[in-house]
Amino acid sequence: MFSRKSDDESNLQSEEDMNNEIVQSEASESIDQDASETRNLKPSMISEGFEFNGDIKSNGSLTVDGSITGQVTVDNLIVGVTGSVSGTITAKSINVKGKLAGDVSCSDIIVGGRSIVDGNLTYSSITIQRGGVIKGDLKKVN
Repeated sequence: MFSRKSDDESNLQSEEDMNNEIVQSEASESIDQDASETRNLKPSMISEGFEFNGDIKSNGSLTVDGSITGQVTVDNLIVGVTGSVSGTITAKSINVKGKLAGDVSCSDIIVGGRSIVDGNLTYSSITIQRGGVIKGDLKKVN
């Protein structure tokens, strides 16, 4: 009914178990690392007086008080009062207090009281504060 395993079989099984645990542990650590890298991204900033021409891509937040011309792809874009962004902009959420121009695609956008948005705007949700200006085409998507 019960049989006794030889020492060789026990050692083989325990080595296999240890290898499986190591592989599983490494896989879960890499998943945890990927998730924590996304969650722990520090916000980036383009300061006042700084001009940038080119493409920017980030899974984090970008605050612009200077000037950007080019393609911007971020999760969260904040255009400060002195900020200006023009080009192709893609973001989950955008808060405009300065100037935004070009082809803009986002889920949520807030257009501040003294801001100007000029171009083709594709959005899911929009808030326009009193005094905010929008020029161009608006397209609501679900």
